[in-house]
Amino acid sequence: MTTPKGAATRSEILHAAWKLFITRGYASTSLRDIAAAAGNRAASGIYNHFPSKDALFAELLEMAAPVAEMRALFAAWRGETAPEVIRNYLRAWLPMSQRYYEYLKLVQIDLSEFNGANIQRIFPELATPQREFIAALQQLPGLKPLPTVVLMRLLDVLTAGYVVTARYGPDDARAALTPEEWVDTIVDSLLYGIAIDRGFGG
Repeated sequence: MTTPKGAATRSEILHAAWKLFITRGYASTSLRDIAAAAGNRAASGIYNHFPSKDALFAELLEMAAPVAEMRALFAAWRGETAPEVIRNYLRAWLPMSQRYYEYLKLVQIDLSEFNGANIQRIFPELATPQREFIAALQQLPGLKPLPTVVLMRLLDVLTAGYVVTARYGPDDARAALTPEEWVDTIVDSLLYGIAIDRGFGG
């Protein structure tokens, strides 16, 4: 049974590890570094709470995964046409996704250091509601026929790009539109394209 003191120590270790993994990367962060950042503890004390650095990293990913929010978004979709549903979904998800910028950094670490093994373990429960959402979307009018995986990746890529550029794009460019206007402009570009004529560029 975990004591209140043990729970507090565990939380301090997780918090310190999060910050170090985000700023230094996984390979450049040792258990000694984490122990020092978590109140100048002995590195050996971390083993009282986590069997390894890998296990500590995996718990961080699982602890902060936005699974519940994503499930709620997939379940709450509304609209009479596919473009309307996509717009409503992205209007809700894009602003929300900015809160997960640091989490996306941890996802990148998992992809590079563990070939995405932790993400694959954490997110399978999202696969079914996501597929159901896309399948329902594809039954509505207003969408070109697309393979399901293509539509899924388009939405994922748009979200990841939005999160990064909303944080690191030039200030003057970001200030040109309100956050709501940015979302609508980006969604319009996804739905209706940016080329004025299919004849241009081949």
